[in-house]
Amino acid sequence: MRRLSASVAATAVMALAGACGGQPPAPTIEDPRFARQAEQICARDLQPLRADLSDDEPRQPAEVAPTIEARAASLEVLARKLRALRVQDAARPEVDNWLADWRRYIEVGRRYADALRGGDPDRYSAVADEGLEPQARISAFARTNGFDSCALDGVRLPPREGL
Repeated sequence: MRRLSASVAATAVMALAGACGGQPPAPTIEDPRFARQAEQICARDLQPLRADLSDDEPRQPAEVAPTIEARAASLEVLARKLRALRVQDAARPEVDNWLADWRRYIEVGRRYADALRGGDPDRYSAVADEGLEPQARISAFARTNGFDSCALDGVRLPPREGL
């Protein structure tokens, strides 16, 4: 059976957003209150998910799956907080699209965990690739609008012990 190091799994799930070149520029919004509040939430809640791995010990894909599930659950809590923020009417369509990308990304993470349990490298690689575009859009929109802490590129898996 093929073994994964945690860093390889992290790369598959949380690849740099720049790998999805060709994306149109992210839309801009004029809602400083939303931007400030989103930045505060992400700086506080997403930052712990950025912890470097303490080891690169090779693990079976199924051993990585619970960590991916925990990451998806943590991102869902964060996304719920972002959805609860007030948004100016003019910014609503763009923010709604951004939040829809969060839902897609989280759903891919859950399917990725399931695929890892199946142990088929072609399947879990294909599922991981599905997360690249929403991740790139999430990150570009966050950076374009001044809530850089909400960018997902570069997020690594937490230590093996959990979140």
